[in-house]
Amino acid sequence: MKKLLNKKGFTLIELIVVIAIIAILAAILIPALLDYINEANITRQQSNARSEYSRVVLLVATKNEAAPASGAAFDVGDDLSCTATITDGVVSDFVCESDLATFSYPDFSADRK
Repeated sequence: MKKLLNKKGFTLIELIVVIAIIAILAAILIPALLDYINEANITRQQSNARSEYSRVVLLVATKNEAAPASGAAFDVGDDLSCTATITDGVVSDFVCESDLATFSYPDFSADRK
């Protein structure tokens, strides 16, 4: 048999080393990526809470019958549930809760869970 002096290709050890490096990089990057996705979801819900607050204030100010009852919880979507307290025709307290965070009027800062 003729031995190939000019071999081409990778050895098994080289392939295993490359796969190990890729696995280490994936183990480092995947948790960071999941954190970024979680923060993006919280930001989206925060934006939806602000929009819903504006909608409720407008409905209450125009005395629209579609305005929510004071203290009643209502779903906004994105697993977001809001409660508005209406006193003398003004929204005095507004809180939205989700499985990720709680957002409250006036600054809608996210209290993460």
